[in-house]
Amino acid sequence: MKKAKILIIEDNPNTKRFLTAMLGGEFEIISAENGILGIEVARNQLPDLIVLDVALPVLSGWDACSLLKRDQRTKKIPIIFLSSRNARSETSLGLSLGADDYLPKPFDYKELLARIRARLSKPEKEPNPAVTVGDLIIDPASREVLYQGKKTHLTLTEFDILRLLAERKGNVVSREEILRIVWKEDSTHTNDRTIDVHIRALRKKMPNLSTSIHSIYGVGYKFDPGTPDVA
Repeated sequence: MKKAKILIIEDNPNTKRFLTAMLGGEFEIISAENGILGIEVARNQLPDLIVLDVALPVLSGWDACSLLKRDQRTKKIPIIFLSSRNARSETSLGLSLGADDYLPKPFDYKELLARIRARLSKPEKEPNPAVTVGDLIIDPASREVLYQGKKTHLTLTEFDILRLLAERKGNVVSREEILRIVWKEDSTHTNDRTIDVHIRALRKKMPNLSTSIHSIYGVGYKFDPGTPDVA
């Protein structure tokens, strides 16, 4: 079976050697030591996932992520940030730029591995490929979202959250259930505040739809057009 290819963009040689050694048994590892080279490698080799440091020389991880997500060739590649900057605002920024996950340094290797596996897991086959709620169309096969005829690019995690809420239209979905379904085996390692960050990113990307995503205080979220937010 062909190994998934992971690109590590990291300038610290010790961290890069550690990641290569730890992940190399399960994945094919390629690497780059700065953001510019990382983008070039990603475009040429199209890895299955990118592990991206934030504090990089030449071009920051923030800028590299933004450029990768705007490039048609690389925009669908999952990105996991590794960073010594672990404030909530930093996590929010990373996810708002299109990254699919954010892990602060120092990190636990098993947690990183779980998050990588979760992002690489193949979506289950769907008997009904499209979820339609009013003007919203969610296509699991292409992982595309259309609202009022306009296509919106979402990260894999944002897509999975919106799809889950839309499938449960009118019903409250708890944070625990969102973590279990979207993050799968990584759910025990993920703080439920991460869900709130992704919800804010969804509302920002789809402002016309934002009033349909309701916060239910102390419980979770509900997708229900026309109902006031009770948070």
